[in-house]
Amino acid sequence: MGFLKTCLDFLSHAAFTSFSPFDALFSSQQPLFVPTPPATYSAADFAGAYSPRIDPVRDCVYPALKYNGYKPCNNISRTCWQRRVKFKDYDINDDYEVTTPFGITREYWLTVDQADLRPDGQPKINGVALNGTYPGPIIEACWGDKIVVHVRNKYRDNGTTIHWHGLRQLYSNDMDGVNGVTQCPIAYGEEYTYEFRATQYGHTWYHSHYSLQYPDGVAGPLIIHGPTSAEWDIDNGPIMVADWLYNTSFAAFNCEAYDCGNETPPKADNIVVNGIGAFKQSNGKWTNNYFKTMFKPGKKHLLRLINGSAASSFVFSIDNHTMTVIASDLVAIKPYTTTSLLLGIGQRYTVVVEANQEPSLYWMRTTPAAGCSAFRKNQKGEFTQVKETTSFIAYEGAPKLPYPDSTSVKHKGVNDTCIDESHISQDRLVPIVPWEVSAKPSNDVSRGSFTAGYEKKANPDLYPQLPFKHWLLANSPTSQPLWVNFSMPTILDPFTNPPFSSITRFEQSYGFVYLIVDGSFLFNPDPNFTAIPTGHPIHLHGSDFVILNQDWKPYDPVNSPRDFKFDNPARRDTALLPSGGYLALAFKPDNPGAWLMHCHIAWHASSGLALQLVVRPREIPDYNGDLLPVQLGCESWRKWDNRDPIVQTDSGI
Repeated sequence: MGFLKTCLDFLSHAAFTSFSPFDALFSSQQPLFVPTPPATYSAADFAGAYSPRIDPVRDCVYPALKYNGYKPCNNISRTCWQRRVKFKDYDINDDYEVTTPFGITREYWLTVDQADLRPDGQPKINGVALNGTYPGPIIEACWGDKIVVHVRNKYRDNGTTIHWHGLRQLYSNDMDGVNGVTQCPIAYGEEYTYEFRATQYGHTWYHSHYSLQYPDGVAGPLIIHGPTSAEWDIDNGPIMVADWLYNTSFAAFNCEAYDCGNETPPKADNIVVNGIGAFKQSNGKWTNNYFKTMFKPGKKHLLRLINGSAASSFVFSIDNHTMTVIASDLVAIKPYTTTSLLLGIGQRYTVVVEANQEPSLYWMRTTPAAGCSAFRKNQKGEFTQVKETTSFIAYEGAPKLPYPDSTSVKHKGVNDTCIDESHISQDRLVPIVPWEVSAKPSNDVSRGSFTAGYEKKANPDLYPQLPFKHWLLANSPTSQPLWVNFSMPTILDPFTNPPFSSITRFEQSYGFVYLIVDGSFLFNPDPNFTAIPTGHPIHLHGSDFVILNQDWKPYDPVNSPRDFKFDNPARRDTALLPSGGYLALAFKPDNPGAWLMHCHIAWHASSGLALQLVVRPREIPDYNGDLLPVQLGCESWRKWDNRDPIVQTDSGI
């Protein structure tokens, strides 16, 4: 038994270790192989990731409130912001157009210059960037802070401006950043300082409004920390999705203006997420170049979705996960759950995702929306250069694999249809702070009704060297596309109507102004324009708007208003005009200024699909105060333009 016991002991011991006391007796025996545990994802793998730096409790500072006994309460409840016992909280229920705390000043410096941009490893022709990166740096502030951004133009070929997408700019119309409307372009070698107060909260993006500069790389995320309508544990920061062109956008625009066959409208080459994208190689395999973000098991994660594309909308989803939607654009809403969201160009959503799945890797999908995206396809209708799996989440402790093997779980009603959340159901986007809209508009609706039209003949008056057909927002058969004058912004003279300025004025100071944007014919017969059934993401500067209705059918002045929603309708700053249908909007005329309304498909805006809404023009000087910086900027622009003239080949916006 002694020898047998010794053998059994040896075998049992060898099963658990590679070392045995018998190794010296049996020198020819090799240690048993024990595999090294696989590497796993940890927080160190995401150090320096594209994430916020400001902590809402630690870093949001309110000296006056602190002096009066207020303390941060966002760590107690995400719906709360500042609290003083027996006094009214600053929280999610405050009407931020009336009540805003006074914070501190946050200062940033941006430089616009040519850059070597390769988000997916492929070089972009004439890339332009902010501080040398795409996307540009995250600009962060807290609700009520004053934001100061110094922008220097070091790009010799163009002027530039920076627009703060969706920010109301109350009392600061001159800070809206639209050349030809609120300022002249910033000349090469010059600097312009933007100063404005963050009266809203949430997240958005900033981008150049100079011609087609933003699709070439001049864009970045903007976060204004404030209360939210649902609880969360970890802020994963912005998820900025964009279509990407290897060619310069100025050259690609030729395929919008002139017929390039299969390349009309211009086709994007790839999809990038936070400036990172996989590339399809000649052998058909994809490079392992994906943006990734970390989830901690059991925690609730805040994701800030942004579509910064030139021409593509996406359906966003995360494999095997449900999203709780808590804000649309900069409007906090009552939370609801969904498995997918249409993310239109210029739109943003704030979502909370609970990490309640098996620790692993899961794809974040950006599926190009049918009829609302511009990528190359084969004869079968399949995308040839892009795919929907563009980024992923990695659970802490999950195996460190290069990409997930998860599959999309198709839920009932989830598809790639190009339809807004508010169009699916007005009950999806219910603002926390309600607006009750008067059923009687303060304006003549016929003057506020426009067709997204397309010229039947090339227009020789705008770019006579190479005339082309233009998109426009037409109010009559004699309407013209927008074509701004870089050297004379509307804000300096809001009372005249220069040629091609596409100005509509509203003197009302009460109620709601109704706007109807139709994708079919308003003029019948029409000798000059045609309506091409296309979905257009419509963006309004200077105010949020309510969505009275969206419909696939053309607008009927008699019957359509019967479908309008007046009791706290969906509210945001960018909404989709359904293809061949109409979009009915209403906004409060309480922010005097010259404000742009335009399609956010870059090619359409550059073609002229835009107009200027000049609200209460007589009050613009009093509301905006000293416009000397605008005037000095225009002097610099004119001097530079006289020395090295810029040939304007598009609308300028």
